[in-house]
Amino acid sequence: MTVAPIHKEKDLLRSVSLGNESAFREIYDYYRPIVFTTAKRLLNETWTAEEIVQDTFLQIWLKRKELNNIENFSGWLYTIASHLTYNALLKKDRKRKNESQLTPSVIDPLTPAESLLHKEYDKILEDAVNRLPPKQKQTYILLKKEGKKREEAASELGVSPETVKWNLEQAMRSIRAYCMARGNGLLVLLTAGIVLLKKIFL
Repeated sequence: MTVAPIHKEKDLLRSVSLGNESAFREIYDYYRPIVFTTAKRLLNETWTAEEIVQDTFLQIWLKRKELNNIENFSGWLYTIASHLTYNALLKKDRKRKNESQLTPSVIDPLTPAESLLHKEYDKILEDAVNRLPPKQKQTYILLKKEGKKREEAASELGVSPETVKWNLEQAMRSIRAYCMARGNGLLVLLTAGIVLLKKIFL
């Protein structure tokens, strides 16, 4: 990814490494369109591309203490985004193949260990949802748990569909951050297909 660095990028990254959220917002606003456009072009899905953006910058924030040692930030950013996009493509392809080839009767049941993991992460997810601000929590429940459409949720909450979209994006970001912080090895388990937190990542 050949992208001109943002003005005073080194200074901004140094500030981000110290936990400066304003500097992080500048980095996010500058690079977000690039990550989103690339992911959307490859995945052809707006929502999944938005998740790639959120997960990319979430990883950068969680690894912010490493930023002072990064010589080529845009290249590092591209590597993270590419890895997430590639995994999303694999997941999309697996889902398509499963839907065309498998029936519920041939899907292997969970082992006792996997069932225990599900219970543990369901508890983490429940805690994450309960920590959300009221509007974000209501939005998450209506869309993710009750399966309502954005317009239906907007009507019920008395807000615009765009507000519903924004509240859900903020809720998902907070939930993922909480789960990643509290769930030891969560990303590895997700990649291996052991813990299927579709309520968060789909």
